[in-house]
Amino acid sequence: MHHATAGSFLGISGVVWFWILTVLGIGGVVYSLSKRFQLLRSGRAENRFDRIGERFKHLVVYAFGQKKMFDDPFAGLYHLLIFYGFLVVSLRTVTMVLEGLFAGWELPLLHTPLGHAYLFSKDVVELLVLVGLALAVWRRGFQRKDRIVQSWSAWQVIILIAMLKVTDIGSEGARIAAGDIEGSYLPVSSAAAGVFTGLSASTLQIGYSSLWWLHLITLYYFANELPYSKHFHVYTSLFNVFFAKLDPPGKLATMDLENVDEDTRFGTSTVTDFTWKQMLDMYTCTECGRCREYCPTTLTHKPLQPVLYLKSVRDQLYREQQEILADPGDGGHASTHELVPEIVDPEVIWACTTCRWCERACPLDITYVDKLVDQRRNLVLESAEFPEEAQTAFRGYEVNGNPWQLPAEERAGWADGLDVPLAAEAGGDFEYLFFVGSPGSYDDHGKKVSRALARILTAAGVKFAILGPEEVSTGDAARRLGNEYLFQMLAMQNIETMNGYGVKKIVTNCPHVYNTIRHEYPDLDGNYEVVHGTQLVADLVRAGRVKLTNTLGLDLAYHDPCYLGRTNGEYEAPRFLLKAIPGVKVREAELSRETSMCCGAGGGRMWLEEKLGERINQVRFAQLEETGTTEVAVACPYCYSMLSDAQKELGHEQAQSYDVIELVAMALPETRA
Repeated sequence: MHHATAGSFLGISGVVWFWILTVLGIGGVVYSLSKRFQLLRSGRAENRFDRIGERFKHLVVYAFGQKKMFDDPFAGLYHLLIFYGFLVVSLRTVTMVLEGLFAGWELPLLHTPLGHAYLFSKDVVELLVLVGLALAVWRRGFQRKDRIVQSWSAWQVIILIAMLKVTDIGSEGARIAAGDIEGSYLPVSSAAAGVFTGLSASTLQIGYSSLWWLHLITLYYFANELPYSKHFHVYTSLFNVFFAKLDPPGKLATMDLENVDEDTRFGTSTVTDFTWKQMLDMYTCTECGRCREYCPTTLTHKPLQPVLYLKSVRDQLYREQQEILADPGDGGHASTHELVPEIVDPEVIWACTTCRWCERACPLDITYVDKLVDQRRNLVLESAEFPEEAQTAFRGYEVNGNPWQLPAEERAGWADGLDVPLAAEAGGDFEYLFFVGSPGSYDDHGKKVSRALARILTAAGVKFAILGPEEVSTGDAARRLGNEYLFQMLAMQNIETMNGYGVKKIVTNCPHVYNTIRHEYPDLDGNYEVVHGTQLVADLVRAGRVKLTNTLGLDLAYHDPCYLGRTNGEYEAPRFLLKAIPGVKVREAELSRETSMCCGAGGGRMWLEEKLGERINQVRFAQLEETGTTEVAVACPYCYSMLSDAQKELGHEQAQSYDVIELVAMALPETRA
């Protein structure tokens, strides 16, 4: 049997035609990718070339190890088959191209045991890819999960991949039927050879040549189509995972407010205000919809659906590509088209609770919170366009150092009668600074929890102090609402105070305080060892310094706070304490630990009205109620506020919510109150 490029067409040899096809095919890919790369360069600079060793490890675990993919076992299975099928069969693709370019070329070692092993694995893997594609068809066409964004592009890719596998298996089968190659190492192709049984040599030649050419034409079309489809991730996914954010999930980038001039732009207003890595995220999104499956704003019918938000911004980036690259220069022109409100509805920007469900779910390490907060920063600092309720909180931070707008003199009122020392009076003679936070200082229940922690620490003999009137809010909500100036003002005030007292260790009951001081204050020279109250108390219980003897007789559903659990990875300490308390039964909601749904208060949403869709706190409480109890335990003052409100709103006036720390205090031998 002659090779498929043998002979001629229109007086031009088949090899020449294939050279033309290859030059055009590869040239088209190079051109398209170069334009997309130029477009990346139009974005803001961002250093993602640090910590190379960590990045390679991350790549192995999350890309090649497919770690997040198997959160959905069905999708993980078929994606695994397709992904590794591509890797194994890629060598076959290269050999087919070289065979076409150079008559008589053959893969080295092909007729050795190593070559036979390759032929066998290639053949079997191609069948497994077809199985994976069949599973993908079942998922998209019959299961039709709501999270999946349906599109012709997805079906086109499935068809093209199937064509690549079928045409290769078929062309090999024709050669086996013609006796041109040995089929003992090609079990799948040998089975396909049965289709060609009884055909003449000339017919077999036509069949082989047609399938070979169709395979390569499909390959080049596919390769050129990818940069213009949602499956651009075939090219970009490994890079996106390699350049993933390695900082703690809850850490936001700190804006440089020291070097501001008239040309300084705050936040993100146009597509070219995004960083190159944020643009790469857009390239890489597969529209699988995992990000919105349990997104609190999606579940409660808010305008924000992460995948649709990212898609709308990406589409705008592509629409502007020609304009941006009209004069490439060093990265091209900056975009002049405002994203809000024409492309992105302001309600989308303000809906996010920064719970990071979307980022935890994304198998390709795409981030969303940083993009949305950057857009909030622009709206707040450049345009002064933000929800009216946010102004009240901002004013409270500016004037009183807290969103409750209460006097600083009242911050230590919760400690009356407890002999809690102020740092100003302790002379540095304390191990931990108890950073109470605004809820623990001003909210009625928060004050109760602060007193509980103080009693526990005292009972354990832990030396601690508080800042009292010198403490101001950490600025967490201000930052996540986009007011970076306000955040840094508050943060620097706290840092100056704490550094002045030589603070080394901090304990707090608030996960938002915990996250902010632990991960974001170091950028402003605030470096401390920070623990959440449940972590410290759990250690004290394990060490025998705290005894829990009172039986409480409570049946509780535990709710994981986003900023303690998903953002900072602490799931065990609160559960350990609940299980250590005599008479406490702990129930787990279906959505718990890493998949816990947000209460709705994060991202500054505590201070904004929830005007659209269902109320997030009510939906979350309903999930907890499905465990068989209406009693709730939390480890966050904001979660307490939201879920206790939901209990009342849904007619459970007698139901109680508790903070884990107050339950521990109730179990102390000294008191049941």
